[in-house]
Amino acid sequence: MQNLDEILNSFNYFDFTIPLSHDVVAWPTHPAIRINKFRSVDRDLYDAHEIYMTSQDYTHFDTPSHMIKGGKSIDKYEARRFILKAVILNLSYKKDMEIREEDLRQFEEVIRKSEAVVLYTNFRKEPKEFRYDWAYLGISGAKYLSKFNLKLVAIDSPSIAGWSGDVPAHPHIITVKEAIDVHLNLLEKDILIVEGLYNVNKAVGEEKYVEGILIALPLNIIGLDGGPCRVIFLKPKNKL
Repeated sequence: MQNLDEILNSFNYFDFTIPLSHDVVAWPTHPAIRINKFRSVDRDLYDAHEIYMTSQDYTHFDTPSHMIKGGKSIDKYEARRFILKAVILNLSYKKDMEIREEDLRQFEEVIRKSEAVVLYTNFRKEPKEFRYDWAYLGISGAKYLSKFNLKLVAIDSPSIAGWSGDVPAHPHIITVKEAIDVHLNLLEKDILIVEGLYNVNKAVGEEKYVEGILIALPLNIIGLDGGPCRVIFLKPKNKL
C-alpha cells in the first residue's frame, strides 16, 4: 500500500462547513440553535454540552424523506455514498439569481464524469445575519442535473431553491411550489442535496471549475430527513 502521508500530501484540504455557536442565525422561521454547557471541569471534573438545533439549518443534508412521504432517510445510505468524485462549478459571475439549464450546459462534459456537483455562487454567508438574496437552482437547472448519474448536488447558499418564505423582513422571491419542485427533481432521482456550504471560494479562486473529492459526513440518526454534516473538499495538487 502506498504510504499514507504520500497519499494525503497529494491533496489540498478545504472545509466547507459553517462554524457553529449559540449566536449563529437559523432559517428565519426555524428555532435558533442553542448550546448549553451543563457540566464543568471546575465543578464536575468534566465538560459536557447539550445542543438543540433543527435538521434543516446551517451546513446540512436533504434526503428524499425531507419532501417525499416514505422516502429514504439519512440512515439508509452506506458511508461510501458520502465520499464522491466531485466538481465545483464556478457560477459566481452570474448577475441574476436563478441558475438555469443554459448556465449549466457549458459544464456538461465534466458533470458527466462526476458523482457530485457543487454549485459555487460566491454567496457571502454572515453567521450572525440572515440574507435572503442568494443565487439558487431554478427548475430548469434542477431538471437538467437530474438527467445525469449524480449522487449529490450541493450549493453554498442556505437553500438550493430561492427564498420562498414570507416574513416581515422580506417577501418571497420564488413560490413555495417552485422551491418544492426544485428539490423534488433531485430527490425523486435519489440525488441527495447539501445546502449551506461555507468558504467554497477558497477552493475555486478564478477557475471555471475544480475537480476533486467531496467528503460530506452526516450524523447517522435513524429516520432523519437529512441533518447537519461536516463537508471537506480534497483538491488534488495534480489533475485527477
